[in-house]
Amino acid sequence: MTHATNPLRPVSTPMDAPWAVDEHVEHTLGKVGYLTGVEPLPRTPLPGYDTGVITLLILVFVVLAINMRHYSTFLKTFTKNLWQVRSRSNVFDDHTVSETRVLASLVLLVCVCEGVLLYFLMVATQASTVATAHSMPVFQTIGLLSLLAVAYYLFQLLSYRLVGYVFTSRFKAVQWVEGFNASQSLLGLALLLPVVILLFNPAYTVELIWGCGVLYVIARLIFICKGFRIFYHNLFSLVYFFLYFCTLEIVPLIIVYKGTLVLANL
Repeated sequence: MTHATNPLRPVSTPMDAPWAVDEHVEHTLGKVGYLTGVEPLPRTPLPGYDTGVITLLILVFVVLAINMRHYSTFLKTFTKNLWQVRSRSNVFDDHTVSETRVLASLVLLVCVCEGVLLYFLMVATQASTVATAHSMPVFQTIGLLSLLAVAYYLFQLLSYRLVGYVFTSRFKAVQWVEGFNASQSLLGLALLLPVVILLFNPAYTVELIWGCGVLYVIARLIFICKGFRIFYHNLFSLVYFFLYFCTLEIVPLIIVYKGTLVLANL
């Protein structure tokens, strides 16, 4: 009478047999290898699927759509505000309420886009682990960073008005501020597509952040070139231009970056 054998227990065979089992191979009783899976990890939700973020984007698109019929009037002066520097005013330079509404909608767009980019920059620099990423509320963080971008825009607007009225004529100061608003509008339109892609496909975070950084630098260089044409008179004026560049272009940007890191730590 033969004894019943456990089908899960390896059968010992002579070591000189060609089918002998290697003594270094470990066998586990009661478990089948291909039925043992990998321990699941928590799934990181995409920021684009967050209800608050989607609501914020829809709100921005609705504001843009409401003012869509006035964009043709705004675009007529868009290129002029970006590049042109005139010595005297034009009788047709009065801005209508519709142009102001279009400008406000584009400024809202660029501030929200910058808030989203700052959020992903925060995630890339601070949230290196899945647990840390889950601990960061998406909508609240993007909302705070968008408000930070609004505060940064208002600070720049007031600073440029003050510097323009102190160091040049009122007319040229208005042209300088118009160039700033036009560069911000251009930046908002340029950042819209990369930001939407980033919200729904964060796998390209590094590449898109670098690309958006290049777009930001281009928009700033266009504005800085117009400011240089307005304020440059002789070699001595380069000293004032260098002071302006450090005070209003470099230092505030560093402060915004430090503020983003502070929010990440909080």
